[in-house]
Amino acid sequence: MTTIQQQFKRTRWGFSLIELIIVMIILSVIAGMAIPKINMSSYRADAAAQQVRSVFQTAQRTSLTRQYDVIVSVDTNTFGLRIAEDVNNDGAIQISEWKFWRPAGEGNRFAVPPKGINTATVTKSVIGASLKTVDALPSIIFHRDGSTSSDGEIYIAATYKNRTDYRAVTLTRATGRTELYRLAGTGSAAVWQVAQ
Repeated sequence: MTTIQQQFKRTRWGFSLIELIIVMIILSVIAGMAIPKINMSSYRADAAAQQVRSVFQTAQRTSLTRQYDVIVSVDTNTFGLRIAEDVNNDGAIQISEWKFWRPAGEGNRFAVPPKGINTATVTKSVIGASLKTVDALPSIIFHRDGSTSSDGEIYIAATYKNRTDYRAVTLTRATGRTELYRLAGTGSAAVWQVAQ
């Protein structure tokens, strides 16, 4: 064996401990600058609104495939949604009928926004022309043809470090279609925008 081959065999390729520590320090400095700029309330509000929208879409799909009504009730106190299959289509939830609760996450709540989507003022976090009340909760019933018992606007807010972000999920009565909105801006300049 030649001396070059012996040197090559003894040489190890890799990073030294010092090099790894320097890279970790650089990464932590970059992360330290980026993390405070992340808007956690915006992410939480988006997630909560997507959760509410997902529940409505699932309820509509279930009513279409199973051919009976599905009742979605909104609990504004605990920020939860109750989904119940109304097998006998009587508008009430019997003990034998299947139901479950879906919480919408920590730091989120149903809230009254500074302005509404279709009106200048809103007095409740859940509004609709023909909302039903099931077990003392505002409810929307999804029918077998995909339509709902009422149009609806459900307002959601998330607060993190003194910043509050508002989202809204709208529901069209004739089709059961949902739309997600974000409130952009503050004060009188605030505008609801359709979220993609």
